[in-house]
Amino acid sequence: MNALKARIWLDGKRDKLVATLPVIVFFIVLLWVVTLGFGSDYLLVVSPFTTLFETRLTKYNPPTQYARFVLVSAFVLLAARVAVSGIVACVLVNLCVPFFLVFMRSSQLNPRRYFPYTMLFCWLELRPYAIIDTFWTQAAVLATCCGLLSAALLMAGVARHRADGPTEQLHVLVRRLADDLDRAAGRPDGALAGELLALRSDFARLAYTAREDSCAPARVSDLLDMFATLAQRTAYLSGSSDWEGRHEEQHRRALAELAGLTRRMDVALRLESAEACEALLPEVSALLAKTPIPEDRFRIFFQSYLNLVSLILRTAADPHQRPWRLTPRGLARVTLFRKRPSLDSFEMRFAVRCGAVLAVSCTTNLLFPVEKLYWFALHAFLLLQPFPEETVRRMRTRMIGTVIGCLFVHALALLDLGYAGITMLGMVLVAPLYASTPGSVTSAFFATAYAVTMASVSIDDSYATGMRLASLVLAIVTVSVVNRLVCPSSDRRLFVANLRQMFDMIGRFWELVRATLVTRVDTVVSSETLLHFQMVHGQAARFVDSLGEKDERDPEIAELARYRAAAERALFCLWELMCELEQLELIVRLHEVRPEEQATFGRIIELAEANCDPRRFGTGIEDARELVARLSEPDLRYVLGQYVERAGELRTAIDDARGALVEKPSYAEQVRH
Repeated sequence: MNALKARIWLDGKRDKLVATLPVIVFFIVLLWVVTLGFGSDYLLVVSPFTTLFETRLTKYNPPTQYARFVLVSAFVLLAARVAVSGIVACVLVNLCVPFFLVFMRSSQLNPRRYFPYTMLFCWLELRPYAIIDTFWTQAAVLATCCGLLSAALLMAGVARHRADGPTEQLHVLVRRLADDLDRAAGRPDGALAGELLALRSDFARLAYTAREDSCAPARVSDLLDMFATLAQRTAYLSGSSDWEGRHEEQHRRALAELAGLTRRMDVALRLESAEACEALLPEVSALLAKTPIPEDRFRIFFQSYLNLVSLILRTAADPHQRPWRLTPRGLARVTLFRKRPSLDSFEMRFAVRCGAVLAVSCTTNLLFPVEKLYWFALHAFLLLQPFPEETVRRMRTRMIGTVIGCLFVHALALLDLGYAGITMLGMVLVAPLYASTPGSVTSAFFATAYAVTMASVSIDDSYATGMRLASLVLAIVTVSVVNRLVCPSSDRRLFVANLRQMFDMIGRFWELVRATLVTRVDTVVSSETLLHFQMVHGQAARFVDSLGEKDERDPEIAELARYRAAAERALFCLWELMCELEQLELIVRLHEVRPEEQATFGRIIELAEANCDPRRFGTGIEDARELVARLSEPDLRYVLGQYVERAGELRTAIDDARGALVEKPSYAEQVRH
């Protein structure tokens, strides 16, 4: 049995090594290009560009991505040059640059986007006097690296058909959507609601990543956005539906029609045929006209589903149509949902911590021109992670891996390999380094073995190993202090921040509804907003699901664990509220608010916006019910009525938890725990 386990382990490692071969080859080629073309003094930039290659290798890269390589590299080079010009400049630049590289690029849902470019910025500062004396040579090195990176990604994209990947994933999910509609049309079991929610999450994750990370062609991103909204509208049924009541047969026939239509739409999209897409449009119109549905919730779902299918087919049928993209005004609206320039936001807090770590480590490196002291800044940057738990784990694994790596190099020195032998060994160590899991003991071991082995060419290996360990200890102390004292974060704080962010999103979605009432708002705006809400909601739900697994000796976790049932109810209500708002925005877009009732509808919006703060949410229920009753459109009345009832349930859940769900832990509590 042990032999079988060993073989499985070896097979897994071999497969991972083979999968990493393009990255390893890129690193070695770039290393020798820089060495032969410019000299070994410029090798520090090889690792950041290899990380960029590794990050973008498995993704579709649009033309703008290659321009971004050049522009951001130029920006970080200039920033690094200013930073090394003096102590004050070093502190200020290292505090400010993370705002652009961390806050603007990363999010709590995609926290690692900051890493390659921030790594390049930090690495360029590691040898301050070199960048001052040879600035233009360094610029030429970066230009060469950008050129080689672009060429390598272009070849990989052509060889592996990267543009086809997101498209194939889209079709897989569309087929799942059709299958789920068929299940609902048959005899739905208890697992159907969970499957619909899982499908919604999968669509949202794929669409969010494609749009935020530019890893799909523009038209595919548009389709992903629209299908993610379609999955959201299907999941809308999971809250309640008349599956076994008097409308059962009618609903089953309608769902079977939608399943068949969805499959035919998938075929038309796969054929990329305008004629096939246009041929389905009359069928959509006929279904809308000939299918009377009396039950409110199902009727709203059915009509909104068909309206969006029609939009998808019209968009796909016209190859010259402008991609469904954000206008500047729409982009500004969506940005309000994604980025909050507040110390309460995850991105801002991590940007501040990252800036503090870089300011301390890079300034120390500038003040004391000690050989290999730059390893302090290198370690500190790599140890600092977006989430504190990951930082603590990295401290442990990096210390163990570094100690073992130093012992390995010290033993290796006894062999007296010479320059050629050390260089060849360094090339060999690169392969397992990039095949290792980032942050693991293995990764830290090979990183140390490679760095100290290559350093031993020019300095004594005892000094190199001693400096490697000393700089790591200094980095651990620095990162620990910053994490504890500078914008400290915890699981509870992140959960509370997520919850409060969802309340803010609901308030801003009401603003979107108000705007839709008087002007045209691009559908992509509501779609992107909905995607971001779903991703934040999913992160909060995963935390609540794990509460029973957490160590309840932590006072913050223990407090939340006592109110787990209330937290689950609150998250369910928040999701339902956003569902109702999305349906409401569609109804308003279809001009279902009569002109004579717009004043009443405006008062409802004002009342909702006034009570979007978590401390007041769900108050004014009776006033809201009275205003809703004055509206004549039944769909509008139903959706608003559902919103009002869910708001009342959410208020009860918040009160039951005695504020633990929405009250931010104090600074003293976070430092203490």
